[in-house]
Amino acid sequence: MQKTMQLKDSEQYIKDLSSQNNEPEWLLKKRLAAYNIFKEKPMPNFIYGLNINMNIDLNLDNIDINKSGKSNIEIKNKDNNVIIENFDGMLKNHENILKEKFMSIVNATEKFTTFHNAFLNNLTFVYVPKNIEAKEPIELTSTIDSNVIFDHLIVFAEDNTKFTLVENSNNKNNNEKPINPDAKLINNKNNNLINNDGNKNIQNNNEIYRSKIVEIFVGNNSNVNYGNVQLLDQNTFNFTIKKASIGSNSTINWMDCCFGSKVTLSEVTTLLNGDGAQTNNHGIFFGSKNQQFDLVANSIHNAPHTTSDIFTKGALTDSGKCLYRGLVKINKNAFGSNGYQKEDTLLLSEDAAADSIPNLEIDNNDVRCTHGASIGKIDMEKMFYMKSRGLNEEQATREYVKGFFEVLIQKIQIQNLRDNMHKMIEERMG
Repeated sequence: MQKTMQLKDSEQYIKDLSSQNNEPEWLLKKRLAAYNIFKEKPMPNFIYGLNINMNIDLNLDNIDINKSGKSNIEIKNKDNNVIIENFDGMLKNHENILKEKFMSIVNATEKFTTFHNAFLNNLTFVYVPKNIEAKEPIELTSTIDSNVIFDHLIVFAEDNTKFTLVENSNNKNNNEKPINPDAKLINNKNNNLINNDGNKNIQNNNEIYRSKIVEIFVGNNSNVNYGNVQLLDQNTFNFTIKKASIGSNSTINWMDCCFGSKVTLSEVTTLLNGDGAQTNNHGIFFGSKNQQFDLVANSIHNAPHTTSDIFTKGALTDSGKCLYRGLVKINKNAFGSNGYQKEDTLLLSEDAAADSIPNLEIDNNDVRCTHGASIGKIDMEKMFYMKSRGLNEEQATREYVKGFFEVLIQKIQIQNLRDNMHKMIEERMG
């Protein structure tokens, strides 16, 4: 990205941004504290071992923050008991929740998170009150229409709740955008300080930086399904952290689908904070051309009798590259817990590359933990079998890849994601 503004001189910019948003003093202080850390922190080098590195041509200090803009969010929500508000609405109606929850489980301590905290300008709040079961999925579709974007989602689910939330992320000029015909549009008003000309269409020759943080807070005896489909165009640098804290006897099922962007740095983490809490952290990725994915999946067992299942499958073609890092951490008091992680990558070309780093950290003997990883190519014996039954090379390859993902697809708790997954994978192969 071309250097057009020194971010180290942006303190007045942040004050003006906070003033335009009518933010309370505590939020401005939080922004400035993050900004001061951001100035001091170096860019990470994305090197994880002697032969494991990501070639990411990005320097946050060189991003022109004046090109930052606000998102349009399409909302599909048929349950009037579920409250959904934008940044202004949360400040007016739920400031106490914002003060307590914002950046509380995703700490602003390094380069990317402090950048997000300091310059955040888009926030969506989803509130599911106690004893509410939403029968229909809640859908949020974010459309990026500027060169720099900072999106934040806070989900606050009280005790005895049950719901499904699906997020779609796209660029305005991306033809793959899934449209919800009955969606309600929230126009987050444009901030003139950020973009004096209003939102402009993204040009294909411009690089885009998108930061997205999701913080989910789940009470006791609840069940949450969260799905994310990322179809950003291949001019986009995508940084995202999704993190959940869940209470006793609650379950969160993640389904993270990574198909788009030029570079994606993604982390999905569950904090199992209550006795009997469970998480299924599942992910699918498919990289092509020169896409690079740096994917992290974590399960942190902080309470007894907790269960986690991390399962990721991905395919790479052309010069696609993926680094996967997984962690199951069982703390001292988390006796009787069970942790599992598995990651499989299928390489569909000679130039595709993948590395996998699964980790276990166990501080209690009364637990069960297993992990595994595989990186391989198409099994030629199976290809020969399919071709002997009348399929040509292309047809056999497609069926092989669909079969590779099928085990994970059948675990998807969100029906519409499961129904559309084969189509999305076929489009990637095409």
